[in-house]
Amino acid sequence: MSMAKILLPAAFSLALLAPGIAAADEHKGFYAGISANWLDADFKDVNDLSFSDSDTTWGIRGGYMFNKWFGVEAGYIDLGDYTGGSGVTIDANTWQLAAVGNWDVTKQFGLYGKVGAFFVNSKSDQVLSIIGPVRDDQDDTEAYLAIGADYYFGKLGVFGEFSWVDTSVNDLRIDILTVGLKYNFGG
Repeated sequence: MSMAKILLPAAFSLALLAPGIAAADEHKGFYAGISANWLDADFKDVNDLSFSDSDTTWGIRGGYMFNKWFGVEAGYIDLGDYTGGSGVTIDANTWQLAAVGNWDVTKQFGLYGKVGAFFVNSKSDQVLSIIGPVRDDQDDTEAYLAIGADYYFGKLGVFGEFSWVDTSVNDLRIDILTVGLKYNFGG
């Protein structure tokens, strides 16, 4: 399913919920969002097999801003499917939890940073010459950082974000560029 088929109906639905174009005084309270993610992954295993690949995926998130400066956020991101040399494939996803620090530059535009944890699951398949097909399923918790900006049109906002995580799950490092929509239920 293409990202346009997911994001366009969701954006239209969220736009119908927006009560107006006037900016809210503070974007605090509950919010929810959807995103498109562009990921670059670097992989290296114990046999010195390495590759770089990229993928486009989707994500969802929800959070609560306690005030205009601090909040918490949880979400899910499909970390993509990657293929490298020697027949290795990796499929990864993550649940995330983060503390959010926000700075409202104007009533509509803000900058934010996040620090949190990715709960990563990764499955890899590889064909080894002596053994044959080998499947590895790993789970791990990794710290991650993100920086971003958002712009609100009333309760409906757009955001852009860059995050990165270096996992010990199949030695996978992923850089994530995210754009999306979010709706603020509070404020």
